[in-house]
Amino acid sequence: MIFRIVWESLARQRRRKALSIFAVTLGIAVTAAVATLSLDVGDRVNRELRSFGANISVTPAADGLPVAVGGVDYRPAGAGAFLPESSLVSLKKIFWRNNIVAFAPFLYVPATLDGQPVVVTGSWFDEVVINDKSEFFATGLKPLHPAWKIKGAWPADNDAQGILVGRRVAERLNLHTGQTLTFVAADSSSHSPARSAEFVIRGILETGGPEDSQAIAPLAAVQHWVGLEGKVRRIEISALTKPEDDFARSDVSRLSPADYDRWYCTPYATSIAYQIQKAIPEAQAQPVYRVAESEGRIVNRVGVLMALLVAAALVAAGLAVASMMLATVLERRAEIGLFKALGATDARVAAVFLLEACAIGMLGGVAGYFLGTLLAWRLTLAVFGSAVGVHWVILPICLAAALVVTLAGSALPLGRALRISPSLALRD
Repeated sequence: MIFRIVWESLARQRRRKALSIFAVTLGIAVTAAVATLSLDVGDRVNRELRSFGANISVTPAADGLPVAVGGVDYRPAGAGAFLPESSLVSLKKIFWRNNIVAFAPFLYVPATLDGQPVVVTGSWFDEVVINDKSEFFATGLKPLHPAWKIKGAWPADNDAQGILVGRRVAERLNLHTGQTLTFVAADSSSHSPARSAEFVIRGILETGGPEDSQAIAPLAAVQHWVGLEGKVRRIEISALTKPEDDFARSDVSRLSPADYDRWYCTPYATSIAYQIQKAIPEAQAQPVYRVAESEGRIVNRVGVLMALLVAAALVAAGLAVASMMLATVLERRAEIGLFKALGATDARVAAVFLLEACAIGMLGGVAGYFLGTLLAWRLTLAVFGSAVGVHWVILPICLAAALVVTLAGSALPLGRALRISPSLALRD
C-alpha cells in the first residue's frame, strides 16, 4: 500500500520532481567528475609537474666541498669523487622503483671554445636501462625534461660527435647547427698536450635555465674525452611523490617500527631518497626542496579547490531538494491531515516522504554518475590529450552521496509535515 502511495506521489507534480532530480544530478555529476579526475588524473598531473625538473639529486657521499653554481660543478674534470655509472640500474630496484619516472647522470667538464669558457656536460639523451634482463626502462634527458626546446635534433647516445649547444652560447659565439666545434678541457696542463675534442652541433637547446650556457654531449663521448670511463658526477631523478607533511620530515632514527614502516611505504621525496642511499651506499641523495615543495603546494591547493567545488555542488543540490520538498509538504497539508486522521502514525507519514526522497536520490545519483564520467572524459581529453576510463567503483559512492543529499534536504520539510495537526488541516 505504501509503495503505491509513493508511486502515485512521484507521478504527480512531475515538473517539480524533475527539477529535484535535475538538481541532484548536477551535484552528483560534479562529485563523480572530481572523483574520476582524482583517481585517473593524479599521476598525469604529477607527470606534468615533473616537466619542471628533477626533484631528487644524487651526489657522491665522499665528495668534498663542490664548486657548483646552478647545479653545475665547475671543478676540473678529474677532481673530487665520482659515482659508478653501473650503479644507476640500482635505482630501478628500490621499493618505489615504479614511481621513478626518469633519471639521467651528469659529468661536467669545464672547457674553452674559441677562448670562451663553456661547461661541456655529458649525459644520457635516450638510454635504455636493463634491469635483471627482464625489465627495460627508457630514460635520459628527453623523458626527464620534456619541456626543453630543441632547434634541430637530439643527438643519439651512440653519436660520438653529436652535441647540443645552449641558446646563450650559440648567440654569443654565433653558432649554428651542423657546425664543428673544438673544445679544450680547462684543466689541461701547459706542460702537456691540450686534451681537445671535436663535436658537431646537432641542435640548439633552450631551457630558460643554466643549460642555456652549456653544451651537452653523449656521456660516453665525454667520459672518453677526459679519461673518466664509467664515472659520473651527479644523478638527477624525477619521481612521483606525495606532498610532504610533518611526518615526512621525521627523524628516521627515532621512529618506532610501525611508524618507520609507514614512512618507508609512503612515496615522500625523503623516503625515496633514503631508499636510493640504501641501494647506492656510496651516494648521498637529497630532495630538491624547491621543486618538491612547489609541487606539494600546487597539488594541495588543487585538492582543496576540488573539495570545495564538490561541497558547494552538494550543498546547492540539498537546498534545491529542500525547497522542492517543502513546497510539496505545504501543498499536501490536507492530504497529510487526512492520512493521520485515518490512523497513520508519524513513522508511516515519514516513510512516504523518505521513500520518495530515496527514489529521487537514486535516479539523480545514477544520472549524475554517467554525466560526471562524461564530463571527466571530455576534460581530460581536452587538457591531457587522452581520455579517462569508466570507474564503476565510484557509482556506489555517488549513490550514497545522492541519498545523503536528498535525505538531508528532506529533513526540514519532513519535520514540518510531522507537526501538521489533522484537525487544523481538515478544518482549513
